[in-house]
Formats: sequence, C-alpha cells, structure tokens
Amino acid sequence: MENVVIVDAVRTPMGRSKGGAFRQVRAEDLSAHLMRAVLSRNPALNAAEIDDIYWGCVQQTLEQGFNIARNAALLAEIPHRVPAVTVNRLCGSSMQALHDAARAIMVGDAQVSLIGGVEHMGHVPMNHGVDFHPGLSRTVAKAAGMMA
Repeated sequence: MENVVIVDAVRTPMGRSKGGAFRQVRAEDLSAHLMRAVLSRNPALNAAEIDDIYWGCVQQTLEQGFNIARNAALLAEIPHRVPAVTVNRLCGSSMQALHDAARAIMVGDAQVSLIGGVEHMGHVPMNHGVDFHPGLSRTVAKAAGMMA
C-alpha cells in the first residue's frame, strides 16, 4: 500500500455571501484560481502528470453544475486529458474528495491528485432546487436528509 502525502494547501479568502468581495466571481473561477495557485506554487508539479482531480461541491446546479471540477480545470488550463470529478457528501464534500483521492493513491490507481472544493453560497443557496419528500417529514427532520 502506498503512502499518501499532502504537498500543499491553498484557499480563497472568506467573504460575505451576498454583498461580499466575491459577489461577481463565479464558483468555477474561484476553483480555477486555486488550481492555478497550487500549480504555480509547485513548479515541479507538471499539470499533465495529474492523474485525477477531485473537487467537493454540494449544490451541483447553476454555475456549480455540470461537473464544476472539470470546468474549473479547463479554465485553469489544465490539459484536457486530465480527468476531474465533482464529489457530493453535503457538509463533508471536500473531505470526501480528499478521502477518495487518498484511497486511489494508496491502492496504486493514482500517484498525483489535485483536491479541493467550492460552495458559492451567494450564488447558489443551500436550499436551491430542494424538494424534500413530504413523507419523510413525518418521521425525520429535514436536516437528517442533508447529513451524510
């Protein structure tokens, strides 16, 4: 079994949701910025050598939909041959992305993975498009359906 090492970590600054500094910035652009930052801070890492990109995101709709991991990678000019997957485990999506990538490395399916996550609450609110099954409300709280 292979050992897994985290080489670097970056994040965007925090901002207020509706009226904050990122109110005009799309989620894909925030993610692409982080991907480019990791690559620029680690010049020995060739983007073409990335085996897979794992990106956590709960609300995979609107600008965060249609595999935001892949779209952000394309915006970051990561080679088209590098695959990307968007992972949803609600509040633990980015951690799940990390676990999935680490597992792939541990079993020898990958050597290099790029991992992260995004949630632009100002653009895609947590309850956007949610239609909780009314039958569940008789026996469980809505929050129980939202936790992994």
